[in-house]
Amino acid sequence: MSVAKHLGGGIVASALLFGAVLPLRAETITIQNFDDFASFFKRSGYSIPKWKSGAQDVPPYTILDIPEEWRKKVAPDMPVAEKKKTFFRLSIPLAFVANHHLREDRKKMTAIEKDHTAWQDLSSHDKKWLATQAEEYGLAKGEYDAAFWREIKKRMDIVPPSLIVAQMVDESGWGTSRFAAEGNALFGQWSYKGGIKPKDQRKSKGNYSVAAFKTPLDSVRAYMLNLNSHDAYAGFRDRRASLRADGKAVTGPELVGTLIKYSERGEAYVRNIEGIMSSNNLPPLDHARLADGKVMYLVLK
Repeated sequence: MSVAKHLGGGIVASALLFGAVLPLRAETITIQNFDDFASFFKRSGYSIPKWKSGAQDVPPYTILDIPEEWRKKVAPDMPVAEKKKTFFRLSIPLAFVANHHLREDRKKMTAIEKDHTAWQDLSSHDKKWLATQAEEYGLAKGEYDAAFWREIKKRMDIVPPSLIVAQMVDESGWGTSRFAAEGNALFGQWSYKGGIKPKDQRKSKGNYSVAAFKTPLDSVRAYMLNLNSHDAYAGFRDRRASLRADGKAVTGPELVGTLIKYSERGEAYVRNIEGIMSSNNLPPLDHARLADGKVMYLVLK
C-alpha cells in the first residue's frame, strides 16, 4: 500500500466522536492465537456464506487491536485462502458495528431535529452533541435551518459494507501493513497532527503522517467520517442520497464509481476496488444485517 496516494485522507479521529464507543452491554473475550480464533468462529456457528445469504445475521463482535504477529508471523505463513478468510472474519463485523453506531447517531439527530423544528427547547446535552456533530461533519454550528438538516442527513448515513471491506483490503494489504500493525490504521488516512511516519514520505506533500487509532473500529469510523464530510466525496454523498430518494438500496457497486478522487490512481483505483468486491463476492453483504445482542470485544493475543 502506498499511503502517498491519498487526496482526502487527512482525518484524525476526534476524541469527542470516537473516544467512548463501547456500549453498556458488552463483554470481552480473550483469544490466545489465530487457531483459537478459527475455533471460536466455528464453535459459535458463524458463517460468512450465511451472512451473505441472509440465513444468519452478522455477529456484533470487534477486535480491540491488530496484533503485530499477524503481519510478521501469522499471515505470511498462511495459505492465501486461509489468510483471506481470517481477515474477512475480522473485518466484516467491524463494518457492521461501525454502521450500527452511525445509525444510532442518525436516530438521535432525527429526534433532536423533531424537537428543534417543533420549537422545543433543546437540553444543554443535546445542544453540545449537535454542535459537535456539525463540526465533525463540516457544517456551521448554530445555523440549524432547513438547509442544515437536509445536509446533515445527507452526510450522516451508512457506507455499504462491501465498499468498507474492499477498501480495507486494498488500503491495509489484508491487515498486514505497518500502519495496521502499529496503529490499527486500516485505511492509511493522512494526518498533519501526528501519527505514524511513512518511510517513503514525500517532502513535497508536507510533514504528514498516517493517523493512528486506539482500536480498528475507530479507524473504520474515521474513514466513514472522511467519506461523509470531505469535499472530495460530495459526489459519493449525492449518489447515495439519490438512491435513497428513489427507494433503491445503497450498495458498494452503486457507489464505488464516485470515489475516483480517493486515490491518485483515479479510475485504476476504482477498478481495483470493483475487482476486490467482485472476486470475493462482497456485494451480498450490503443486504445482510447485524445481529441484536451483546457486543463482544475480542482481544487477540
